[in-house]
Amino acid sequence: MKSMYIVIVILFCLPMGCAVLSDQYKEDEYDRTMYTYETALQLSDFKTVCQFVDPAVMSRKTCVSRFGRIKIADYALTGMTVAEDRLKVHQEIEIEYYPLDNIILKKTQFSQSWAYQKDNKKWILENGPPQIP
Repeated sequence: MKSMYIVIVILFCLPMGCAVLSDQYKEDEYDRTMYTYETALQLSDFKTVCQFVDPAVMSRKTCVSRFGRIKIADYALTGMTVAEDRLKVHQEIEIEYYPLDNIILKKTQFSQSWAYQKDNKKWILENGPPQIP
């Protein structure tokens, strides 16, 4: 009888436990993705930044060309909204940069949207980086 009780508890708890682990994995993957993406932006490593862009939205070549010839001086997350199902994140971003042909610091603000792809188990940037003149 005791073993039957244990089996019933496991059968009911297992699906909940898997959901919790799945959510934890998704959040950990988001943290890893944001760390890598933000670091790449701060280092002006645009090829790495563009690896996070949904290829259905924009090619890597087009993505890299959107940055022009600039160096990022600062990157700041100024706002964030997380969807109720925790599968989408909308961010407001501000970057400071300077063109490589002069040293005048400029600033731009833009929005970016991230979505979790369940099949690939990764976060992807849905709208790509801003066009920087």
